[in-house]
Order: sequence, then C-alpha cells, then structure tokens
Amino acid sequence: MSKLALAAPPRRAAVLVAAAIAVLSIGTFTALHGRHSATVAMADGAMTSSPSDESGSSGVDILLGLAREATREGRLVAPQGNNAYEYYLSVIQLDANNATAQDALRETLPFAAQEIERLINRRELEEARREIALLRDYDPTNYTLIILGAKLDAQQQVVTAEDEARAEAMRHRNG
Repeated sequence: MSKLALAAPPRRAAVLVAAAIAVLSIGTFTALHGRHSATVAMADGAMTSSPSDESGSSGVDILLGLAREATREGRLVAPQGNNAYEYYLSVIQLDANNATAQDALRETLPFAAQEIERLINRRELEEARREIALLRDYDPTNYTLIILGAKLDAQQQVVTAEDEARAEAMRHRNG
C-alpha cells in the first residue's frame, strides 16, 4: 500500500483543488499580461482530463513546473496552497508512479523539516502543525516528523503553562 493511500481523502481533494486553482490563476495572469493565452486552455484541459490521456500529462507537467518554481523560491511547505510539497503531492495524485515527484518529495523533506523546526522555535505553532500534517501526507511514519510532532507538543505545553501563569498573576493583581 502506498504511503499516500493512508492520507485523508479530504486533504488530497483540497490539495488537488488548490493546485487546479493555482494553475488556472497563473494561466489567467499569464494571459492578462500579453503572453501566450494557450496556457489557460492547456491548464483547463489538463486539470479536467484523466492522467491516462495526452493532456493529463500536461497537467502533471504544469504541476511539476509550479513545484520547481516554488522550490527555487523557497516555498517548500508554505504558503498554504502555493508550495512545492502540495504541487508534488498533486502530481502523485495524478500519476502515483511519477519518479520526479517522488524523488523531489524525498529530497526536500529534510529542508522542509528544518523550516518546521524554525517555526516551532519561533512559536508559530499552528503553521508548524499544518506543515507537519502536509509532510505526513507523503510519509506518515517518518522519524523526523515524529520528533518534530513531539517537539511541537512540548512547545505547546510550554506556551500553555506560560499563558496560565500570566492569567494567575493577573488574578492575583486584581484580587
């Protein structure tokens, strides 16, 4: 069973919808700026056709291009809906055996994990939680992600304890 088969279907659907919207948005932007308007038609056709037909591979090619661009720009796991991981996961949804996407997901995971660790250290816990969940869609049993999840939980406990201590101090001042 593939690792992606374990992912929650709603998350996969959301990723595919986000990828389709991104592809269509980029196509529209391109057309509006006087470039070749066929990009819009190709994106529309690619995202509505099956992976087995000729235009389906165009959808994969578009998503791979978006993923590469996101990687070059340092958008590995953020922002939500416009990052390399979501694009590569969408490619896998269209073509489960796509070696380019599989390799890219595996190779970028350590860098994405570093970004998540920085978020935890900066106490951006909700974003860190979202990004861990995204990476777990690809590899739910990855040891690094398990450790990051534990670190996130520990940081959440620290933040909660600090909030409770502040609330207690305010009660003492007011009462």
